Amino acid sequence: MASTPLLRLAQWYWPGRSPLPDACWVITTTDHARAAHGLLAALQGAREGPLALLFLDEGRYEGPLPWARLPALGASRILSRLKPRCLLCLDDDPRARALAAERSCPAVWVNARSSDLLSLGAVAVASEPVASRIGGGVVTGDPCVEWPAAPAAGPAEPAFCERFRSLREAGRPVLYFADTEEGEEALAYATFLALPAGRGGLMALAPRDPARHEGVYRDAMKYHLSTVRHARLMTSELPPRTRVYYIESAEASRAMHACADLVVAGGTLTPGANGSAEILYRGGALLVGPYRSDPWLAAAVCAEVVIPCEKVADLGRICTAWLADGSGRTARAQALSRWLVLQADARARFVAWFAEVSRSLP
Repeated sequence: MASTPLLRLAQWYWPGRSPLPDACWVITTTDHARAAHGLLAALQGAREGPLALLFLDEGRYEGPLPWARLPALGASRILSRLKPRCLLCLDDDPRARALAAERSCPAVWVNARSSDLLSLGAVAVASEPVASRIGGGVVTGDPCVEWPAAPAAGPAEPAFCERFRSLREAGRPVLYFADTEEGEEALAYATFLALPAGRGGLMALAPRDPARHEGVYRDAMKYHLSTVRHARLMTSELPPRTRVYYIESAEASRAMHACADLVVAGGTLTPGANGSAEILYRGGALLVGPYRSDPWLAAAVCAEVVIPCEKVADLGRICTAWLADGSGRTARAQALSRWLVLQADARARFVAWFAEVSRSLP
């Protein structure tokens, strides 16, 4: 059964009556409300008093919470009729900012990314890098996404990176395209050949689907680059003239993250590709392309713990810049590692913080 709105148009003009007294109104869009249903349910169960939604758009909502849409009225007039106990803003939208600026009650921002919001209420941010950039906020992790359990760690290969020792001694950078999907290998080769570092560096390549290994390897021959296949490598170090290291083992694919200077997440470089959150747990400085169908990869980009590439045409430029920035890569890899630890209980942490904020309300 479709849900019905809490308010109809006439109720906005009913003087002196609040449709849901002492409610905390969640300012959001219908898409974001659906994506954050777990957080809303946790808040509903943890706090005293009602929770209601005030939508900024005209999308369809089928959830259990009472809701209303933002009509074409001024912010102060809306708040005078709702009489909210607090505002919980899930979206950084100009209308949400207007409501927060006109409020006569506290406002709380979730996953804030702008320093301007610090003056509009209590601010929760998803990561330490965001808090550092905007100059404040309480670091809770991202409470909106349903976070997966960490994948089981594979067997450690502490000596794996030793085979790249001669490259390190020669100062040759290693660029790794991990878990690539169909169409992404050609982009990887084109990017590598266009890099200034490509003349002396090495590219590691690991297609996700084992059924594609042989075909991708044979296609790679047209680039006329010296290629070593992991399955056929019998020595402890790569031959000195190797330009491409082609990985066909799941264990080596995971271990390679610790050896590469920069890792590009496959499944994020072409439309229709499907990147996986598992790649976040493998370590290293990770670059995520513009196609982020996986919500956890998108959350990592918003938390500023991975390197974003918004246009495939910019991939070569971004790779070049980060291959030249060793300290920046180290800082980004460390930030990702800390954020994953934080993310494990981000929702519970946010709910506890919000409950504390609520208790301090007049």
